[in-house]
Order: sequence, then C-alpha cells, then structure tokens
Amino acid sequence: MKKLLLPLPLVLLTFGMFANNVIADEWVILGSVERLTEEYDAPLFESSINRESTLNGFSAKLYGFRDSRYYHGLSYVAMTGDVDFCLQSNCPSVDTTVTMVSVEFGRDLGQWIPFVSLTWTQTEAEETETRFWDSENRFIVSPGYVIESTADTSNFNIGYWLELDTIKVRGSLNNLDGKKPMGVSGGVLLQMDNKFAVGAEIEIQLDSEAEGFRFSLQFGRSF
Repeated sequence: MKKLLLPLPLVLLTFGMFANNVIADEWVILGSVERLTEEYDAPLFESSINRESTLNGFSAKLYGFRDSRYYHGLSYVAMTGDVDFCLQSNCPSVDTTVTMVSVEFGRDLGQWIPFVSLTWTQTEAEETETRFWDSENRFIVSPGYVIESTADTSNFNIGYWLELDTIKVRGSLNNLDGKKPMGVSGGVLLQMDNKFAVGAEIEIQLDSEAEGFRFSLQFGRSF
C-alpha cells in the first residue's frame, strides 16, 4: 500500500487544478463497474503454474477537456476476486485485491486529443498461506509468492480521444514498458443533452502467451 501512495501528490495536484478551474472548461466524472479476467503461465523454478483470475470491482474517473489547450484525466480502480493456480491437478484459490491509479496528460488539438498516461498497480493476496506441491513432492509452493512477484508495478501508456459531436471515442496502447503483457483498449463516451454521460471500455492483451480481457461500464455526468 505504501508504494501505491507514491503518485498521491501528483494526483492531489491535478485534482486541485480541476477544483480551481485552471485546466478544464468541461469536466466529466464517471463511476463504473469493472470486470477483469486473465490467464497465463507463471514461471516458477524449473516448472510453471497456470494462473487464472476473475476480478470484479468499481472505478471512479475524472476527465477534463479544454478547447485547444490541455487535457488531464484521473482514474482509481479497485477490484477483488479469486486467483486460481494450477500445478498438474492441484488448483488452490487465493483471494486477491487489485488497486490501480492512473494519471493522463494530453493536448486538445480540436477533434483529436492525444495523451500519455502512467498507471500504478498494486496486487495483494489475502490468503498467502495457501500451499501445494507437485505429485512427486519435489517442492512446496505458496501461490502468494507468485502474486507478490508482480505486486507493485508502474506502466506507461499512450492513447487518444476523438470527438464526434456528443460522442467521444477513446483508444490506447497499454503497458509499453514491458513490465506487463501489452494490451490495446477502446471505448466510447456519450454525453447527453441533460448532462448525463454513459461510457464503456474494453481492453485485450496482445501477448500470445497470455489471455486477458477487461470490461468497464460507466455512468456519470458532465459539468
């Protein structure tokens, strides 16, 4: 948790700029439900463990747009669920919590808004004492060890918004620094005349050795 607090000063500074109307002429604030599924082989010593996870949770997102000026975005995501580790026929399950904080900066060029973003991710296993061993009793493994190997990461992403009247289309290429499997995401944001906003976003991993899918359904309003 301490490492996840490292981006907090930057997040608070950006929120302060929003609050003082320094950056954004238009704000969009959203709450959403999130679902993440992943499957890949986690290397361990001379063997590998098949890792499958299904996580559900919520997020809060804040986007600030200003014509021909700068764009800023913030998001906080919290998800919980089970991570299953399979070595041969032994598949213990570990309760896991994933927390992500993202900060985005871009330039509003009119219809196009390119941006870069940083995402900090923390993964915590609630049941790190769950253990298993292979059929030959060669070693004992704690699934929590596999989780902790990727517990605290920061990732670099690039993307864009495309404004089409009341609809904004979003696309991004994620995890460009190679710390996690690279992914591509796309979404839409519909702003209605009554100031309410509805959005959706999906992300798919591009790694041939891993399968991952994230879905977000968003509701909020613009100001």
